[in-house]
Parts: sequence; structure tokens; C-alpha cells
Amino acid sequence: MEYRLAHNCLKVRNLHNSLQFYTEILHMQEKGRVHIGDTILVYLGDEKASVHELELNYHPDHADAYQLGENPVHLAFAVDDYQEALEAHRQAGCIKLEVPQHGIHFLADPDGYLIEILPQKHFSLTERG
Repeated sequence: MEYRLAHNCLKVRNLHNSLQFYTEILHMQEKGRVHIGDTILVYLGDEKASVHELELNYHPDHADAYQLGENPVHLAFAVDDYQEALEAHRQAGCIKLEVPQHGIHFLADPDGYLIEILPQKHFSLTERG
């Protein structure tokens, strides 16, 4: 039996703002949309067409912010030009935390989810040992 990671799901309060963040800041592209009653599921993929997707789960009747609690779960994106990404994110004003000693930084999306940005070389499994 084989398992393959398919997607991560984030519940979002404002679909337009979330789509704008993920497409403009992280260059993701909409791959598909599913309507289940009033719920809208939007699937986003990265520029390299990896099989792993991000699902934005939107319930229009849920107007309040989602309670993220103390859960340290986050998404991570590896970039080929870390310095260019860092400068773009500084200019966009979406950096939540910079960790220069580790060569990474974190963004906060419109719902407060953390997004780790790391250089591609940090992502390589062969370099992790």
C-alpha cells in the first residue's frame, strides 16, 4: 500500500483576500474549484506543478476569525532566490518574523497562518542527512 501526500487544507475567512495573497505573494495558481452547498474549496498549486496542493476551504457563513490556538503547524515554501523573495516580502509588508541566523523568514497570511520561506538548498532531502 502506498500513501502520497495530496493537499493541506486551510479554512479561510475571506476567499478573495486569501486567493490574492497566495497567488500574488507566493505565485500559486488555481488548479480547481469545488462547490459543496455554500462551501467553496479552491485548490492551488505551485509554479513547478508539484502534486501537493493547498486547499482553501471557504464557508461564507463563518464571519469570525478562525481560532488558530498555539498550534505550531505551518506551511513551508522553498525558493530558488531567497534574497529576492525576502525583499519582495519586505516590500509587500507581510513578514511576520525574520530568522537570519537560520536563513529563513515567516509570513502571515490574511487569516494568520504562518508560511515559512526557506532557500531551496535547505529543502533538499539529501542535504538533510
